[in-house]
Amino acid sequence: MSKKEFVIDNNPYDLGKDVYHKRHDVREVHPILLKIILELDRVCRKNNIPYALSFGSALGIVNYGGFIPWDDDMDVAIDYFDVPRLVEALKNDLGEEFSFDCYEDNKRFNVMIPTFKIRYKNSYIKETFWYTLPNRCKNGDGIFIDIVALMGVPEDKKEHYKLIKFSKRRMIIYSALDAFLRIHPYKMKKKLKDFEAKVANEYRDSALVSQTVIIPFQDWAEKKENLAYPRGVIYPFREYEFEGHKLYSFNKVEEFCRLCYGDKSLKRIENGEWIDPLPMNKRNAKHNLTYNLYSKDKK
Repeated sequence: MSKKEFVIDNNPYDLGKDVYHKRHDVREVHPILLKIILELDRVCRKNNIPYALSFGSALGIVNYGGFIPWDDDMDVAIDYFDVPRLVEALKNDLGEEFSFDCYEDNKRFNVMIPTFKIRYKNSYIKETFWYTLPNRCKNGDGIFIDIVALMGVPEDKKEHYKLIKFSKRRMIIYSALDAFLRIHPYKMKKKLKDFEAKVANEYRDSALVSQTVIIPFQDWAEKKENLAYPRGVIYPFREYEFEGHKLYSFNKVEEFCRLCYGDKSLKRIENGEWIDPLPMNKRNAKHNLTYNLYSKDKK
C-alpha cells in the first residue's frame, strides 16, 4: 500500500516537557525509536531470529503504515523460545550506540515488565511509573523499545487468567521490596521466571498465543476481550511497510488488531478519506514523565 492509502494526520501531539522544561511534539521521538528498531531488525536478520512489531506498533502498521502520530513508544514481540538466541545476538552484534537489559543477562532486571528493553544511549527518559517500576540496571536510562516474549497459553480463558494471577498476587510484595525498601527480590524473580518456563513448555503447542503470563498488568489498561490470539494469526511473522522500511509483524496483522483492540480501532473511509476512529481527547502520549531527546543528561 502507498502512503496515500493511509490516514494523514498533521495534528500536533504534546510529548510533555523535557529536562529543560521545553515541550516537544511526539513525532520528535519517532526518529529515535525508528533508529532502535532498525538496529534490532539488523541484528535479528543477521542471526535469523524472527521478531514482530506488536500491539500499538502493529496498529500503526494497519492505520498509518508507520507510527501512530501520538504514540511515544514501540512494541516488539519474539517467541519465548528465541529469548536465549536474542540475548546472545544482542551481546555479540548490537551497535555501540545502543544497550539492552533483560533478566537473562542481568538479574537486577524487573521481570514484571516486558522481557527486554533496548535503549539508545545518547538520550534519557524517566517513565511515568518510574518510582514503582524503577530501572535497577546500570546500562543507563536511554529512550527504549520494549520486547515481550510470546508463548502458548491455555485455550480456556479462565485458566489463562489463573496463570496471570500468579504474578498479580506477587506484584505488591515485589514492588514494596524493590521500589520502597530497595531490597532486590531475587528469589521471587527466579520463582516467576521458573513459572514462566513451566507454562511455556506445558502449552508449547497450544492453539492460542499470548504475551508471557508473568506480566501482571497486561489486562489492566483496558479490559480487553482477547488476551490470547490464534496461533495462525500470530505466526509466521511477515514483512510490512513501516515508515518506508520493510519490518516484520504478525502473520495477519489486521486481524490481530481487530481481536486486540476491536473493530472500531481500525481506520475507515469517509467521504473518500481515511479516518482514524480514536477521538482527539484520547490521543495522548502516556509513557514518559520527562526526557532528553538529544543527550543522556538528566538536566
